[in-house]
Amino acid sequence: LGGGFVSSIWFWNLGFVGCLVIVIWLLAVLGCESGPQTGEVSGKVTFKGKPVKEGSVTLLNANNSNVGGAYEAQIGAEGAYAIASEVVVGDYLVEIKPLTQIVDTDPGKSPPAPVEKPAPDIPRKYRQQGMTPLKASVKAGKNEINFEMTP
Repeated sequence: LGGGFVSSIWFWNLGFVGCLVIVIWLLAVLGCESGPQTGEVSGKVTFKGKPVKEGSVTLLNANNSNVGGAYEAQIGAEGAYAIASEVVVGDYLVEIKPLTQIVDTDPGKSPPAPVEKPAPDIPRKYRQQGMTPLKASVKAGKNEINFEMTP
């Protein structure tokens, strides 16, 4: 057997291996899911038509599934909020809460604890998951979702 036969086997193996690598790569790339669709969420929070000056907006997955979870944003001075990360498309319950501050409620007996700041412009019903009437439906792309709270 001459050197030509050995080199042709080598080239055939190289071609076969190369094709195999390309096929595996294509299957990996085409077979990968890009993950769930997401959207950008921002808006304004108002109470009786006036901007809420501080607090937080929390979106909680309304479907109790593992996809989505919870997202939070701080409310700015003009009532504006924007969630920094992409939000998975779906339906959410919305909590609006006052900011917290560390207070020594029992000096010398227990460590300081987080306590909600006074926030008369955020009624109690919006602060808890089981009570809030607010909902948000996030679609793919940009979402402007405003929340108007009433007493």
